[in-house]
Amino acid sequence: MNTQPLEFHQVTYHYPEQTLDLFQDLSLSLAPVWTAVIGANGGGKSTFLQLACGLLAPIRGTVQHPGHCIYVPQRTEEIPPTYEEFAYAYDAEACRLHGRLHLGRDYLDRWDTLSEGERKRAQIGWALYQESDMLCIDEPSNHLDREAMLCVLQSLKEYRSLALLVSHDLELLDALCSQTVQVHAPLVSKFTCAPSLAMEETSRMHHSLLVSYQQHAKREAKLRQEKRTRAAHAAKQDTMNTKRNIDPKDHDAKGRIDGVRVSGKDKVAGKLSNQLNARLKRTEQDGSLLAGSLANQSLLNLRKDLDGITVQGSKACRNTLVRMDACALEMGPIRRLHLPSMELSNTQRVAVRGPNGVGKSTLLKHLATLLDQSTIRYWQLEQELGKEESLSWFARFQDLDSSAKGEIVSSVVRLGSDSNLFLGSALPSPGEMRKLLIAWALQESCELIILDEPTNHLDLPSRLALQQALSVFPGALILVSHDQRFLEGLCTSWWDLAWDAQKGDSFLSIH
Repeated sequence: MNTQPLEFHQVTYHYPEQTLDLFQDLSLSLAPVWTAVIGANGGGKSTFLQLACGLLAPIRGTVQHPGHCIYVPQRTEEIPPTYEEFAYAYDAEACRLHGRLHLGRDYLDRWDTLSEGERKRAQIGWALYQESDMLCIDEPSNHLDREAMLCVLQSLKEYRSLALLVSHDLELLDALCSQTVQVHAPLVSKFTCAPSLAMEETSRMHHSLLVSYQQHAKREAKLRQEKRTRAAHAAKQDTMNTKRNIDPKDHDAKGRIDGVRVSGKDKVAGKLSNQLNARLKRTEQDGSLLAGSLANQSLLNLRKDLDGITVQGSKACRNTLVRMDACALEMGPIRRLHLPSMELSNTQRVAVRGPNGVGKSTLLKHLATLLDQSTIRYWQLEQELGKEESLSWFARFQDLDSSAKGEIVSSVVRLGSDSNLFLGSALPSPGEMRKLLIAWALQESCELIILDEPTNHLDLPSRLALQQALSVFPGALILVSHDQRFLEGLCTSWWDLAWDAQKGDSFLSIH
């Protein structure tokens, strides 16, 4: 069991293609416990993890981490290094992990055919099998159904050394973590409590700053009004105390003005106005500092509401978009997915549910094949994008005209992203890419949107904003997700997939 802390000493870092520092003079010490790393998508959480475990080297400063570090990335397309040793190991620990996480011994040979959830469980099993002093896991709950998530949680609880965990699943984070780091580059805050409590504290601080800022704005407005009143009074006094427009023979008026000048009363209004100028300047400076603090706290506040997204979709003219005949789809050498006869209407909202590996993605591929033979305008978001595919999509986005690009970026920002961090990245994070493609889809005149695990990688405010946007989409929806609350808020039809233990195949039922 490792007892050494993780130390950041004045760390500055930015990617080679960036001009702005993601982190600047960051100093931080983390105790050897499970630590939640939370924040909005694209805020630098994955970069923080990779700096922590030495995969990235700071431009300035140092990171002192204990011994051997293991990093588990968000993406699953690459087989973990040394996975072969774990796959074919039969010692007690390897057998326990394979059994608890329901890992097949043949996963190495058929990695390309595994579901994302199966790959994610395999990643975690491999990581826990290593003799590491620090574990960094990026989004372990993505793609996992409820049963698989409970198995993963139980396995992670048994890891006793320093561990950093990036996730938007509060239930998982609170079950594991007693320390929290909140990241929105370049801002980093540390809390010695569970992440839900840290989020509540951040929200409370944001509300307190907002109230202080609003009260300060009222005081500043009152000072400005007083300044205008005094300035007007001083101008009136100056007009009254000038001899310019007085009759040369009006000696009484001249004498009165001379008396005021000798007494110094003619300067009082001007002095009072100038004194107020100094007070107003100090108040404006304090307001500027308060506004900056409020803006920073708003970036860290994960419980804030997001504005809605404009949806440009439409309902198809024909009532039935596609009909599917009963069939059996191959899922591998010996497994098949059996589908009944069914059809999809032009306003139907379908939830596709089922455990990992049961055939949900196979169903969507079959549906896409049928749609490609029709004239239906549809958009499909796959469950996970590889790095090369993400680069290709981002390049296509960069080639759009400025107007179209601006509308999409506006929707991405409404999904909780920082426009500066997003546009300054050579390749957005997986969460940012999902936001980009979803925002792009909602700007198109689609009649059907198919989303495979759309909430994967998305933070809580983004999920709520996405749900709100999809709720007003006029066309048809097909959503694959393990997030039951998300599905219940949007769907009216249910396509449930389940295994038949005796036949070894999976079957779809419609509700």
